[in-house]
Amino acid sequence: MRIGIIGAGHAGVEAARQASQLGAEVVLFSRESVLPYFRPKVVALAFGQVDLDSIYLRPEKWYDEHGIDLRLNSEVTHLDAGAKAVTAGRQEERFDALVLATGAAPALLPFAQQWPQDVIPLWGATESLAIRERLAGTRQILILGGGISGVEAALYAREVGLDVTMVEKMGHLIPQQLGVGAAGVLMRQLQTAGVNVMTGRYAVTVSKDQKQLHVILDDGSEVTCDLILTTAGATRKLKLLVDTGLSVDRGIVVDEYQQTSVPGVFACGDIAQRQGPGLATIVRAHAQGRGAGDNAVAFVQGRPLAPAPEPVAPLLFKHKDVEIQSIGPLPGGPIEERVLMTDGRTVYRSVLLEDSLSPTQHVVFGSPSGQVLDGSRAGAAGILRGMQMVGHHPDFRRLTDCLGQPWDKVVS
Repeated sequence: MRIGIIGAGHAGVEAARQASQLGAEVVLFSRESVLPYFRPKVVALAFGQVDLDSIYLRPEKWYDEHGIDLRLNSEVTHLDAGAKAVTAGRQEERFDALVLATGAAPALLPFAQQWPQDVIPLWGATESLAIRERLAGTRQILILGGGISGVEAALYAREVGLDVTMVEKMGHLIPQQLGVGAAGVLMRQLQTAGVNVMTGRYAVTVSKDQKQLHVILDDGSEVTCDLILTTAGATRKLKLLVDTGLSVDRGIVVDEYQQTSVPGVFACGDIAQRQGPGLATIVRAHAQGRGAGDNAVAFVQGRPLAPAPEPVAPLLFKHKDVEIQSIGPLPGGPIEERVLMTDGRTVYRSVLLEDSLSPTQHVVFGSPSGQVLDGSRAGAAGILRGMQMVGHHPDFRRLTDCLGQPWDKVVS
């Protein structure tokens, strides 16, 4: 029973571990030259907070001990999903089942290709080590993108004495996971740490003279720097999937078993698309990888497939100057944000409540009649769906355990 796994990120390694534990012979293809590593640490790696060998997911001997044939520098160049055949290094191999865990790639801004040594995406180990080499000759750094990676990079850059400017295209920081209130407090904390934060702006052009890079923003203002780091999101590489028979949309479409449109071929992690896009988290990658590895073996053995969970993972970030905890949906629509405490500068705590209607109430949000229910006046206190906390997080873990419960019962 041979299982081929393409991609050695968190999802791929977890799929390999699960399949090997169930008795499969596993081949794990990695296009990278280093052992699989803990990807959330790449920002710390870029700024010298950790070394590469300290962030490996597993030591090299672990793969041998678990019967996993880890092949580094083995980029898959052709895939025949129907035949379950994989070509890497001009050699084709066939398997009893496949798991696709090819992940995503950084979204490159247009001028990144013009100045590849000076505009570097915060993404993987290769990019982080390239950034690290540049720091000795860098005084001013520009970070394009105000997501969590950008925030972390800004704080580490300040720690090593760099002048830092951060530019975020959206109206506030970490827009996928924080509302305006929490993001506002976060921005003020970064400003206190010495970071120049600019929101609602984006880079239009980049030029370079003998000394510095010159970045023109959309409002005509200019930022000069020695190095640009980008955290402009991710894109899925779908070229390998052309003419494979796999159903593809924004990623590889999978069902609740992580199975693709081709039986016996599974996908997990960032490349897999289930009900919605979902945020890329380690918890989600592990759960999907475990499910894909289990079901790949089940397919070969002819036993029923088992649904793979889709856990909701919190955003947890802790630095000596900034601390963030967030889980659940963003405020808006049926989700009311109720602020518990804030001083507007250092502390922000809120809960996210979904309107709770009694069986006799039939209110449709956005209905043609224009009837709208004010969440603060709902018949019940609302269902706890999430929290947002910056700078102070008492009871975050307890409240996480209470998600899905009526708020009035949580606080009673």
